[in-house]
Amino acid sequence: MKSANKLQVKDSGAALILVLLMVSILVVLVLETIRAMQVEGAGARHFRDSLQAEGVAKSGVNLAISLLANDLAENEVDHPGEPWARMTEADALPVQLPEDGTLEGKVEDEAGKFPINYLVDKDGKPQDIYQKVLTGLLKNKPFQMEEAEAEGLVKAITDWLDRDDETAGEFGAETDYYQQLEHPYECKNGPFTSLAELQLVRGMSEELYFGTEENPGLRDLLTVYGDGKININTAGPFILRALVSESVSEDTAEAWAESVVAYREEPMHWDFLAETDWYRNRMAGFNDISLPAELVTTKSNHFSVKLTGKTGVGRKSIFACLERNKSEKEEGQVKVSILYWEEY
Repeated sequence: MKSANKLQVKDSGAALILVLLMVSILVVLVLETIRAMQVEGAGARHFRDSLQAEGVAKSGVNLAISLLANDLAENEVDHPGEPWARMTEADALPVQLPEDGTLEGKVEDEAGKFPINYLVDKDGKPQDIYQKVLTGLLKNKPFQMEEAEAEGLVKAITDWLDRDDETAGEFGAETDYYQQLEHPYECKNGPFTSLAELQLVRGMSEELYFGTEENPGLRDLLTVYGDGKININTAGPFILRALVSESVSEDTAEAWAESVVAYREEPMHWDFLAETDWYRNRMAGFNDISLPAELVTTKSNHFSVKLTGKTGVGRKSIFACLERNKSEKEEGQVKVSILYWEEY
């Protein structure tokens, strides 16, 4: 009898252990299922947010295209007060975004930058006025290069652009120089198709090209687009300063550039920005400032768009370069073409 009781106790203990084991397995399975559902749910939400963020970013580019087209249809002056320039400012976005969606970034006028390919003319010969402006840009803030160093870099860039194999001075560089490098390559002897090519030119450093946290680099101040003109209404202070003659003192040139930027931000002044010489006639104290007329304009045809759409955990950025022109076939119609498109 005692043996039977012992057997029953052992069987009960084994059954209890088995039940506990099964419960443990079920708990693990349930927890794993819940975790998998959570991961799947998070993945679905991330996918949804990513699609919405992409939609926001692409819609932003389309909005920029529409604003630019409407702007040229109405007038041929481009300045910081126009809808395309202020589209991402608070309360300025003319469309409704998805719930918790945001659009960040900006539309930039490429004519507000220095047109690097115009250092030489269509025959590949150096253009003195552009050479002087770029040298001035390198000598002054934010780069503050020594004159000889600045002129040397300009010569090296000129050699990259011109069509011959003759080195422009001591600091120029043609194929024979680049072939001696650890990783040799040829001098292009043609226009830049991308500013990234500047990193291949003799004398170009990373800091000079990319800039720093405090200051822009050449990639922010130069452009491969445009007709060679610089828009006085959208150029930044460093480009404006470089346009001023060397005969003007540094302090005066810097004060003038800062005054230009401040003047054109005031809505009361926007009607005057169609005048190509407003910078001299409309601002008191700077009547003696004169810029090279062949370089200055108040209108633009090329723009860059840098926009980021965000929705929840989703994020999508787009960089695009646009060309805007009036249609030759249909009067009053404007065509905006995409020259470059990158998503990341």
